[in-house]
Amino acid sequence: MKKIYFYTLLLGLLAFTACEDEKSPVMELQKASAFEPFSQSDFTFNDENAAAEFPEIKWTAADYGVKAVVNYDVTLTNDANAKTVLLGETGTTSLKFTNGQMNTMMAKVGAYPGQTYNFTITLTSKAYDMTADPASNSITFKATLFDPNAVDWKFAYVAVGYPDWDYTNAYLLGDPDGDGVYQGYANFDVDGVSYAIIDGSDLTKVLAKDQTAAKKGFYGIKVDAEGKVEQTEPLVWGVVGDATSGGWDKDTQMDYDATTRLWTVTTSLLDKEFKFRSNNNWDSDNYGAVSGKESELEGELVAGPNNFKVLKASPYVITMNLTNAGKYSYSMVETTIELSSAEMALPGSYQGWDATKDDCYKVQSAARDFIYTGTFYFDADTKFKFWDAGVWIGMMGPISWDEAKNIGTFVLMPSDGDNIKIETAGYYRVGADMKKLTASLTKTGWEIIGDATPGGWDKGTVMNYDPATKLWSVDVTLVAGEMKFRWDGAWTVNLGGSLGALTQDGANMKVTAGAYTIVLNPDAKTATMTKK
Repeated sequence: MKKIYFYTLLLGLLAFTACEDEKSPVMELQKASAFEPFSQSDFTFNDENAAAEFPEIKWTAADYGVKAVVNYDVTLTNDANAKTVLLGETGTTSLKFTNGQMNTMMAKVGAYPGQTYNFTITLTSKAYDMTADPASNSITFKATLFDPNAVDWKFAYVAVGYPDWDYTNAYLLGDPDGDGVYQGYANFDVDGVSYAIIDGSDLTKVLAKDQTAAKKGFYGIKVDAEGKVEQTEPLVWGVVGDATSGGWDKDTQMDYDATTRLWTVTTSLLDKEFKFRSNNNWDSDNYGAVSGKESELEGELVAGPNNFKVLKASPYVITMNLTNAGKYSYSMVETTIELSSAEMALPGSYQGWDATKDDCYKVQSAARDFIYTGTFYFDADTKFKFWDAGVWIGMMGPISWDEAKNIGTFVLMPSDGDNIKIETAGYYRVGADMKKLTASLTKTGWEIIGDATPGGWDKGTVMNYDPATKLWSVDVTLVAGEMKFRWDGAWTVNLGGSLGALTQDGANMKVTAGAYTIVLNPDAKTATMTKK
């Protein structure tokens, strides 16, 4: 019986091994893929043929001797610099592109417009991702590129990362007047960008190099005939004037879309006047209307004294294009979108209940979407209401506070309602949703945040404010790790670096574990940490 059992077990193991071999066949290339040659070997791309089909890239299937799932990686190489880009990964035996799409791919391997390059297309086949076998041949050809963004007046590229730069994403400066001065705007997505200015008609000609933008943002750039570069500080654009909610003193801010490269805002305008202005300052860049065209809903922007004149009071979608190589334009389209006011006042016992005074707090609705917010200091037992265009808005019922008394919510009542009372002194973020008629009070201010703090990097620990000394303090137990100081639960304002010389966006501060009293002086940008 023991022998019979042994033989049965042995046969079972052999059968199992045979089954495993059938499931995992050995992959061995029998015949490599082969490209079909192009019917032409020299291409010139331009605006007229950009939408036309580039020759279809075709090849024969690789043969691995068994039925297998085969994928193909097709690669384009610039022979001049050996840079490559993946054209596509596919399970079929062909790829299609337009001339414009292929032109873009060539730009990714360091090819530039107006110049001719030799290119090679290669292929690798993969069966079950276990093999990587090259095709038996390749496709070689020449191509002369073009820039679909080029303009018909003198221009220059803002070449970020020069000499390794991509002209297809470059902003353009222009010299539409032909006076040898190039000017325009460029947006930099990160801090510390380096760039050069390259002549648009001759990419071997560098007008200026080794330029830097310390901070990310939207910059004005000008290059004179001698190659001297003038660069503004980062600019935030808006509309300003008695046609706007902020009058002539305060910009209604626009939003920049890095994809469309347009500034836009949806806002209500009165039948009065306005201009485009940057950084809420007349010393910064600003634009007005062409003389005689002040009331047109679209057209050219010029630096000059002429205000735009709004003929019909209405909400408008206002768009501004500052990235067309020195020629700037705008448009205004009426909209039926209901907009809220840009701000509401918070008159109260802290300033004599006068909504018109300069010392009256104001909550903002930057998007004009009926949602308002603002952060302010209130003494104990302060009472206030919301005030919007002459309408007093109080609360209905009590404030519902969380257990820690850090967040309180309540219901609003327009044209009536009780006073809103804050019993405990401190900084609070005041929020209101005038569509839902709800509001909130959130205790806020300076906080510590980091993996050394109780809330980690996700939630700050709010510090206590002393209005007499204007210092912030907190008693806290830390673990070994890092921390920073942050204002109002956001990273817009944050301090790091060294305790004796804190800086905006400074480095994380390393701490050892223990119980501490931490005191922050945000005005002096200093702090102390005393271990208990």
